[in-house]
Amino acid sequence: MNRNDNPLPHVHPLQDWKKIPIHENKEELVSMQSIDSGLLLVKPQYHEKGIVGALNDCYVRREVAIMLVEAARKLPNGYKLMIWDGWRPFSVQSQLYDAYVNQLSNDFPEFSEERLIESARQFVSYPNEDEESPAPHFTGGAVDVTIVDSNGDQLQMGTEFDEFTNSAWTKFYEEKNNTEDLTEDEETFMKNRRLLQHVMTTSGFTNYPAEWWHFDHGNQWWAKQSNEPVAKYGLVKLET
Repeated sequence: MNRNDNPLPHVHPLQDWKKIPIHENKEELVSMQSIDSGLLLVKPQYHEKGIVGALNDCYVRREVAIMLVEAARKLPNGYKLMIWDGWRPFSVQSQLYDAYVNQLSNDFPEFSEERLIESARQFVSYPNEDEESPAPHFTGGAVDVTIVDSNGDQLQMGTEFDEFTNSAWTKFYEEKNNTEDLTEDEETFMKNRRLLQHVMTTSGFTNYPAEWWHFDHGNQWWAKQSNEPVAKYGLVKLET
């Protein structure tokens, strides 16, 4: 059985991850476009979508950048890791959060304010700059990625980036496969997600279970999921 046939492990929703203490190690942010490994592609999604303040590059902590290259080396020959997003400016996170709350409010007018906020935060973190519990993308330890094949085509994963639906949950097709037969396309989505999970988690990342594309290292979410007593990445600013 090869790694693409191994079912993804079940990940339970985590509670109290923001209570993990942070021992900031002062590691700097680095530009992913500056890394000439031949194994990475940088395609900053929010800049391409025209979001005000979004950067035309992706920045992560130095160790995270090294780990991304390591993950890409585990891909099949000719495949590359595509980096969609890393560290975010506050203004970008605020726009993403507000837009999603507004979308939910329009789609579900019967939702109370409490339920709107709970539903929104399942997919988009509140733009919190509190040094004791910053949003993951404010730490430089969160990254959004996918895989590109040897023809330059993105592997099909079943949803688009930032498609906030049940099928974006990493294990959606795994769980569906437990109760019914998958279509040929769905089998492909499941195996492609397994490949992405394999190269990332064996390189030291944890996955956010509601988003197949989102991975963490060093921040509070990673620490809680990895049973680490402290996080090493907290709130960080991009030095210009």
